[in-house]
Amino acid sequence: MVPVQRVVLDGLSKGIQQELAAYVFYKRGIKITKSERVRELLIKLAGEEKDHYRILEGQYDNLVRSEMWNTYTDVLRKPGLPDIDEKITDFQSVLIDEVSEPATPMRILEIGLTLEIAARDLYVELAENIDDLKGKETYIYLSKFEQGHINKIKRMMDELE
Repeated sequence: MVPVQRVVLDGLSKGIQQELAAYVFYKRGIKITKSERVRELLIKLAGEEKDHYRILEGQYDNLVRSEMWNTYTDVLRKPGLPDIDEKITDFQSVLIDEVSEPATPMRILEIGLTLEIAARDLYVELAENIDDLKGKETYIYLSKFEQGHINKIKRMMDELE
């Protein structure tokens, strides 16, 4: 077997950070938003970010152990969100910290949109810069999912205007 390239593991680590930041952000937004419609959207998005986290964490773990990519269904069979070290970037931390009691539903959505665009752009970049077909497939899948989140948030923002 060929050893896994460090760049592949680094890319997965960045994705894990993105998904974790979005998950933590949405969980905080759920607690403070006064809008039931926004809360419902945040609950859905948090659940999907949790699934994305599990995909990436499972891929990372599998690549380190066996140097082979997992299927999505293998990763998603694991129950719950694993114990995680909530390491996120300073940029993500600042956005998450901005969500407090006085945050409006629109501001919560704006921050969520910023996090989703950053995640999508990361996955597009990773897909463009990886030779491994399974890795490329994983990143393309996640970039499309993040684009779906962007679309959902934009629709909700349009409804609130």
